[in-house]
Amino acid sequence: MIHSRLILTRGILTTCVVAPLVVMGILSFTVLLPALKDPGSRFYSSGFGYPALQRMAGKPIQVETALVASKSLEDNLAAPGESVAMQQVNVRSLISGPVEKLFVEEGQRVRRGQPLLQLQKAPFENEVNTARNNLAIAEKNLETVQNSVSKRLSDLKEDVRSAHDRFYAAKTRLRTIDKLADRELNNNIQAAQVRVGTAEEKLKQIKILAEQGAISKFQLYDMQDTYATRKRELVAAQQGIITTQSQQFTNQDFSIARQNDFISSQQTLSLAQDTLEKDVKNARLTVDNRKIELQEALRNLSRTVIYASTDGLVSLVNINAGEIADARGRDSLITLAQNVVFKAYIDQARLNAVKVGNKAIVRLLGYPGRTFEGRVIQLNPTVQTNATKPSKVGIDRQFTYSVWVAVNNLQMPPGLQGYVQFVDQSRTALMIPESSVTHLSAGEGMVMVAEAGKAVVKKVKLGRTFDNQREVLAGLKSGEEVVLSPRVLNPGDRLEIKSAPMPIAKRN
Repeated sequence: MIHSRLILTRGILTTCVVAPLVVMGILSFTVLLPALKDPGSRFYSSGFGYPALQRMAGKPIQVETALVASKSLEDNLAAPGESVAMQQVNVRSLISGPVEKLFVEEGQRVRRGQPLLQLQKAPFENEVNTARNNLAIAEKNLETVQNSVSKRLSDLKEDVRSAHDRFYAAKTRLRTIDKLADRELNNNIQAAQVRVGTAEEKLKQIKILAEQGAISKFQLYDMQDTYATRKRELVAAQQGIITTQSQQFTNQDFSIARQNDFISSQQTLSLAQDTLEKDVKNARLTVDNRKIELQEALRNLSRTVIYASTDGLVSLVNINAGEIADARGRDSLITLAQNVVFKAYIDQARLNAVKVGNKAIVRLLGYPGRTFEGRVIQLNPTVQTNATKPSKVGIDRQFTYSVWVAVNNLQMPPGLQGYVQFVDQSRTALMIPESSVTHLSAGEGMVMVAEAGKAVVKKVKLGRTFDNQREVLAGLKSGEEVVLSPRVLNPGDRLEIKSAPMPIAKRN
């Protein structure tokens, strides 16, 4: 009995020891060994994994490969966005004043030349009336100045003519008197000389007769007195030259005085012409300034009504009747939106999928259940990193690009949110399995290519992912074989190819 129990106990102990070993052995064959050959297992890349063992044994490593092949892709890209105006016209007032009337409302479409708002006209009408009165006064003053100038110049010209006539008369008189005086003086001297000569001849004859005793000495004395008298008369006639010259000097002084009067009248006329011309110019300048002031007042009066400078949609009315429109303010009174388009925000990795001219389907939250056709008119290759603007809500634009879509048969107001779907994006691209790519960073990665039974590393540039298939942009050619799960392979490893089927690429 005791012996039987001992045998039973030993059997149980043996079973407890052997059973785990058996279980471990079974697990090794059913779990561990397959894991060593499974590329998705951690054991596969260990020192006991299948590639390491094959490498140590000098045997080729069995791998699955896939051919690099061109595939036709249908890339229907959708992106959120909102309606925005390509151009915004900010309407401001050129004059300051209270708003009297508003002719438009937000959301209203206007045509060029249509009135938008009106300021109070009374202050500007008063300015026009004041400017007109000032102009009338200035024109009357100009007329008065011109008339006074004309009369003043006429009087001065008459003075010049009178002075000239007096001067000419004085010159003529001077020449006449000089000629008469010279002639009279010459005649007197000649007559005195003749009388002196006659008296001298008589005196000589009487002296001879007196010496002969023919006549008395008294007669000689009388003749001597006569001769002396005639000589005094000659001297007196000759002294008349000085008197005549003195008279001539007096006449010349009179002529010079008349000449000075004439010159003075000319100078007075010239000075008056300059002064009076300046007065006329100043009066005319005043009239011109008053005309400019009137034109400015009329222009300001016309600016009391603000008109639309272009066709557009009233997207914002920023003032009410009774408020003051400040010409110096920076804020617009009314904003007109032109050429409203749908602005979509696309991730930078998808920008190459959209081209100008592509068709698009736009769906707007403001028009539920409706779709609108459009086309891409502009790509903006500038990263949108600004925070959401106050006038645009609900869209995260960080690190995105904008695409503008013109929507057909719809006049949208700015600010409508929705999304756009870009259609007709069929294209052909080289594709490889996602599992063949390693060290993926910034759109670039590494692949292992099977060439002549050996592993060769190549650097590739990659694009989008389509259902576990990666688009190849550069680095591979069609027909090359890429190794799946190549992380544990080394360049130059011998390979045994086991091709894997490539699934059809689908849009993502």
